[in-house]
Amino acid sequence: MVSPEEYMQNFKVLQVNGYQSPGRRFNGLSLKPHLAKLGISSKHLVWEQDRLEEDVVTLSNPMVRKVNRFTRGVERTLALQSQLYTNGRHIKKLPEFQAADLVHYHIIHSGFLSMQSLPALTELKPTVWTLHDPWAMTGHCIHPFACQRWKSGCGSCPDLNTDFKINFDTTALNYWLKSIAYRKSKFEVIVASSWMENMVKQSPLFENVPIHKIPFGLDLEYFKARDQAQAKARLGIDADRLVLCFRSVMNDFKGLQYVIEALEQLQVDVPICLLTLNDKGRIEQFKSRFQVVELGWINDDEVMRDVYDATDIFLMPSLADSFGLMAVEAMTFGKPTICFEGTALPEVLFAPEAGIAVKSRDSVALHNAIQHLIANPAERLQRGIRSRQLAEQHYDIRQQAERIAEVYRQMLGSQKQTQPATQLNDASQ
Repeated sequence: MVSPEEYMQNFKVLQVNGYQSPGRRFNGLSLKPHLAKLGISSKHLVWEQDRLEEDVVTLSNPMVRKVNRFTRGVERTLALQSQLYTNGRHIKKLPEFQAADLVHYHIIHSGFLSMQSLPALTELKPTVWTLHDPWAMTGHCIHPFACQRWKSGCGSCPDLNTDFKINFDTTALNYWLKSIAYRKSKFEVIVASSWMENMVKQSPLFENVPIHKIPFGLDLEYFKARDQAQAKARLGIDADRLVLCFRSVMNDFKGLQYVIEALEQLQVDVPICLLTLNDKGRIEQFKSRFQVVELGWINDDEVMRDVYDATDIFLMPSLADSFGLMAVEAMTFGKPTICFEGTALPEVLFAPEAGIAVKSRDSVALHNAIQHLIANPAERLQRGIRSRQLAEQHYDIRQQAERIAEVYRQMLGSQKQTQPATQLNDASQ
């Protein structure tokens, strides 16, 4: 027999996410050993499993996969999003789900789980859902930008082409279907920033849903500055270059076009290297003026450590960002970061104390901030030191684990108060 007190100290959690290796610092995989030290055993259910890993499972049945592909096509045709998938009934049968004391959902809107499955799933297990972006509050988009229709039911969408794109306007229907699913479900929400917390509080879909703000964290012993010269050598960067690092992604969210416009105005005597991630071939016009090192898509933490070590100024002018973990990673290496206003990034970067935030979509302001930091190495150093200090205070993964563990225990404690002791003992054997 397990006493209620012992049950509260040691319990099992199932983390559910669309992906395994990409974004493991978001989906709980990086938290696993830190939660284990707190008496919490984690299993992970992912839809896209990219390697064998202990305690990570997926729905691998070929027929389940075939049905999912068919459903995805139907949803695309009907302009629906995460409403028709049948995988909820398979998840309920998984031993890992059945053994869990609590289920923690992460990115579940990537094409495998229906929102209409949430009522049945949350009825069976205490549930917490980390909202990584505002999609759960909208009729189709990941980020609504300046649009406020998510506060009143969507419909008459001003931009059907922004991710997730739909071919005709079903935003009011998608919004209504979400409202039905959430109203019938019982879950609590975790967000990583005050920016997201404020959105959730304003959303009619999440009225009366408990919200917990817990910033993402990093292993600060692993993510810390080492030798810049050695990192530059490993990446093929000339030793005398001042390195500007940014993501080279041409989409609605990352602001690459403004980086390009700012760099076109840049006039400095210092030799510059542009170090980019993600897409290659986006900044060909600068190869005659600067050294350009394009790394492409990186899913290797060792390479990313070299990236941050080599960097002098990190650029993250996102137009929409609900947290911005790469900015935090840059902070842990003591690198000053420039961002746009209007997202979670100024808050996350502690601008203007550490990071610098400039007017959104203003390439002149972005250029001026870059030019200023290039011309003022002492300020770069000061902002970098303060960035690391603030990361140690706010973005330690052990602190994140402790705060998440407390949310779990609060939820299970609330459940315990409504269950007979015999039922609790049965559930924990």
